[in-house]
Amino acid sequence: MSDVEEMRAAWDVPELRGLWEQARRALEASGRPPTFRLELPDEETRRTVGELYGRPMWGQGTRINVSKLDKALRESRFGVGLEEALEILHGRPVNSRESSSGAPADGHDRVTEVFTSALAAQGLADAPWVEPWIRWIRHYGRVAEQDLEPVAAGAAAVLSRVVLTAGAAPRKWHSRAELATAAGGAHLLDSGTTLSRVVLRAVAVAHDVEPPNNERERRALWEACGVSLDAVSATVLCWALPLVDGGGWAAAIRERTELGLPVHLTGLDLRAAPERLVEPGTVVAVCENPRVLEAAVESGIRHPLVCLSGRPSTTAVELLDRLSADGAVLHYHGDFDWAGMATMRSLWTHRTITPWRMSAADYRAAVDRASAERIDLPILDGTPVDTPWDPDLAELMSTAGRAVEEETVLGELLVELRAGL
Repeated sequence: MSDVEEMRAAWDVPELRGLWEQARRALEASGRPPTFRLELPDEETRRTVGELYGRPMWGQGTRINVSKLDKALRESRFGVGLEEALEILHGRPVNSRESSSGAPADGHDRVTEVFTSALAAQGLADAPWVEPWIRWIRHYGRVAEQDLEPVAAGAAAVLSRVVLTAGAAPRKWHSRAELATAAGGAHLLDSGTTLSRVVLRAVAVAHDVEPPNNERERRALWEACGVSLDAVSATVLCWALPLVDGGGWAAAIRERTELGLPVHLTGLDLRAAPERLVEPGTVVAVCENPRVLEAAVESGIRHPLVCLSGRPSTTAVELLDRLSADGAVLHYHGDFDWAGMATMRSLWTHRTITPWRMSAADYRAAVDRASAERIDLPILDGTPVDTPWDPDLAELMSTAGRAVEEETVLGELLVELRAGL
């Protein structure tokens, strides 16, 4: 059986025919709407569509994103795009309004030429994310003809400065306003602008993640590529930092420590900070959960402690970089779950932070103690992450299948903080 015959046997089924009909209507409609409504009348249709599209389906209907459907088909075992699939399944090509109006449908059009030229000027034209990104712009980007050249030039200028490798941690951070100014105007990257939408789509394609649908997802995507949205909203929680400078900035933070109060540092705080924060060799503990820092404060433990509160914010990363540049010795402890392992791996790989009680032996001891004390540990969900500082750890966690949160080992962490690590 040929690949075409296999594809027809797999996809030309009653449960998918509504999907193909609606997808064709969307592609042949004027303006090519980016999504379409699909009815899901029964459980078998929901299951079949969900398996093809790549996410579970519920209810009697859903909205299908055309570009995501195209991506799912290209990543399938048949490796064809949506238009090619429809041509095979229906026996006729997609008669898009774009093609019938005289604009070439094979990618060699003005949009492709303008964006490719702008990317080439920045050395990005051959990047693997370029072709699907430009295809999205051509069909769904809604960039006005008169805006093509400035948007392309601005996008290329921004993209040349950000992290476009999936999984890579930013080594240098840029403010969104700074990048917007480099692209031609201080507000060009504000949420809702054409340039912001186009750039974020490129970042999503490059990082192989879903395009953002709300402000929280947009912020996360900006931060994933090394862009901070402002200098006040992202903070890092600190306790008892032994600052060396005698000026008012350091005095204010030391005063809060004397009052038994931690401090939330913002980006603006770090801009105002003295050039050097601590003496070389200063040992600083870094934790994931605010409960660890709170317990240290309540226990009167004055060991320097930085809390990431989950995924490190831009401000947290900047503080860790500055402490490391001062010669501080950083030790990190986080939850024994895959998110905690991802953070530890990033910090260990890119910022030479030492694991603190994060070995396979530490995990096994915590699991055994929880079992002995009848503590019900959470199920370990998510995608496994390699643990290069201790390769046995990831395998042991996968085998045990349980997450160990920092609160479970809080007593041991406090003992070591009191003793000075």
